[in-house]
Amino acid sequence: MDILVAGGGLCGTLMALALSQRRLGVTLLTGSAHPLPIPAATGYSYGGIPWWMGVGDGGRMLSGQGLACWRQLQDRHGDLGLRSARLLLHWSAADDNAAVDAAVAVLAASLPEGTRPERWDRPAFCRGDLQALELTCAGAIGLPYGRIDGRRHRPAMERVLQSQGVRISPGAVDQLLVRQGQCIGVRLTDGDILKADGVVLATGAALASLLPLPEAGRWFPYSWASVLHLHPPQPWPDVILLPLLAGRERMERQGRTGVVVDPGLAPWGGGVVFGQASSLQHQSRLPGPTAPTLTGPWQPSMAAAQLRRALAEFAPGLAGAARRQQAAVRHCPVSYSPDGRPWVGGCPGIENLWLFGGFRGGFALAPVLAPLLAEAIAHNGTLAAELGVDPGRLLALRGSPPRQDKAVRGDSAS
Repeated sequence: MDILVAGGGLCGTLMALALSQRRLGVTLLTGSAHPLPIPAATGYSYGGIPWWMGVGDGGRMLSGQGLACWRQLQDRHGDLGLRSARLLLHWSAADDNAAVDAAVAVLAASLPEGTRPERWDRPAFCRGDLQALELTCAGAIGLPYGRIDGRRHRPAMERVLQSQGVRISPGAVDQLLVRQGQCIGVRLTDGDILKADGVVLATGAALASLLPLPEAGRWFPYSWASVLHLHPPQPWPDVILLPLLAGRERMERQGRTGVVVDPGLAPWGGGVVFGQASSLQHQSRLPGPTAPTLTGPWQPSMAAAQLRRALAEFAPGLAGAARRQQAAVRHCPVSYSPDGRPWVGGCPGIENLWLFGGFRGGFALAPVLAPLLAEAIAHNGTLAAELGVDPGRLLALRGSPPRQDKAVRGDSAS
């Protein structure tokens, strides 16, 4: 059985690995699945692993397994970039105290028994390594955390996949080949035809542009994400800062357009990234080569300006360094799910086509769900209905947007 996996980011590489471990023939297509040079979201991610995240009703199924999965993968295949880290979920003086207390309670309820967040006031966590940032947040809770170092992860995964017999191609998918309701392969952007027994789409924001479904753009949407890359005046500790009350999550639940900035910081590329600025796009399909100008509420200059303004308010000590360095703002599209759950499973109406994306907290959930989908593909099965990740649930809905599960904090920009 030969499977094509489209998408060379986190989801695509984990799917290719899981399929190869079930003795399937796997070809991984790493090219941009879109005519424009759209950057992959994985490369700009914080790499944080909110290990307490799960799926299903209330998000409790499979929770707590993400970090363990990464440790098992690293024990088996060598260094994949897994690093320990400290997570600080912060809030500002402007945040409602009741909302902060409620969010802390939701997070505490999602953690494994015996694990409790450590709550600090501002002076307690603004000492030492973080003092020079002049952080303005009012308080935070601390948790043990994990992260994937992207600089190490990408070449390491390429080495592992090659050792497992995965064929890696820079080809990019232009069109799915569907005959009589079955996916039989893909046509690449260079015109080549690749036949296969099945295709897994792990192309992130480009997924809706590839699906021959009339409402694909509605139920498999994307947002634009922007981060600011800079080098701090001193080495950055293994600390990730994220807002406890993430604006991106509220915007997705409400389905509204606009730009919102979630102030966070994380190690990245020998420096740090700040942000992210997020904007939902309701046209949902990425623009083609005949429409290179992005439309809608998001524009790169607007996102950059809001990021720099938020940095000056959040960490004045770092904002000065950003101005001196002329720090670069990086933009990429990010897939998300309207109901907060990923889409993992067969594509409705098309046999031998599977979807793997829409993750919030992908570094926690993708390594858990990839082996389950690979097992279903290998044995012509389906995932358990109680996981609540079947893509068909979205395409079956009409009218108002589907209900969103309660958000579990600590996964923005992860």
